[in-house]
Amino acid sequence: MDRRNFLKTTAITAVASTVTPAGNLLKATPAASKQAGKKKIGIQLYSLREDMAKAPDATLEAVAKIGYSFIETYGYANGKFFGKTPKEFSNQLNGLGMKMTSSHTGFGVYANDTTQEWDAVKKNMDDTREAGSKWIVQAGYPGARYNELAQVEKLADTFNRVGELAKQHGLKFAYHNHREEFRAIRNQIPYQRYLELTDKDLVSFQMDIGHVANEMADYRAYLKLYPGRFGCLHIRDTDVITKIAIEMGRGHVDLETVYNLFPSAGVEDYYVEQEEYNYEPIESLKRCYDFLAVAPFVKW
Repeated sequence: MDRRNFLKTTAITAVASTVTPAGNLLKATPAASKQAGKKKIGIQLYSLREDMAKAPDATLEAVAKIGYSFIETYGYANGKFFGKTPKEFSNQLNGLGMKMTSSHTGFGVYANDTTQEWDAVKKNMDDTREAGSKWIVQAGYPGARYNELAQVEKLADTFNRVGELAKQHGLKFAYHNHREEFRAIRNQIPYQRYLELTDKDLVSFQMDIGHVANEMADYRAYLKLYPGRFGCLHIRDTDVITKIAIEMGRGHVDLETVYNLFPSAGVEDYYVEQEEYNYEPIESLKRCYDFLAVAPFVKW
């Protein structure tokens, strides 16, 4: 059975909010931080989007206090990250013992292939690099969903062009999936076509493990069958029934196998992302960190 047919027919098997007030954010304590050692546990700040909108400085202090060391941002706009210049934001994170290593963003070139849009991409990349990041990530499908294979192929070509530009700017480009990419178009899976049509030296894939699991696709098979293509990952656990994100270790995602596949998959960085919560958001992210910090299969 070839790789495409294997992945088409493989389905995943189950392995048997209140916004925190800014003043309370600082009360988060790192129960497992000493045990974490040098583990490279990152966080996608979108997990704390409401807190970041209301009290970004206090939120970042709380994140650092939990023990997270690596930050993936979102919402880059007008040359700034959360209202700060790239240098200001980098200095702020460094002062808290953290580092920005990735940025989720979007590019207008997918819809409008114009010089102006490509100049905006270059400016974004310049600022992302100045902030200290090594990854610039397309955060899911740009604009309208892609429902035809011709659209998928065109998008893959644009990914290659963006990846080449990222390389010229000292960055690595990755694509972040949601769920739609695993829904077949004329018996072909768009996500597989992206993997097949993009240059492995220019385009990486930031697989969101939880989204793939919720679409009943086998994330483990992708990690095995496309070695070296997954430079960074989003780690999340989900409830097998509701498909809602749940704190690490409480859901059905086979996290141990995922982490064991890091070397062959090419994983360099990973980020916790939580979009639904059983606790206040900062507490939920603390519980995720504490689980990973002591999990024996999380080596770094």
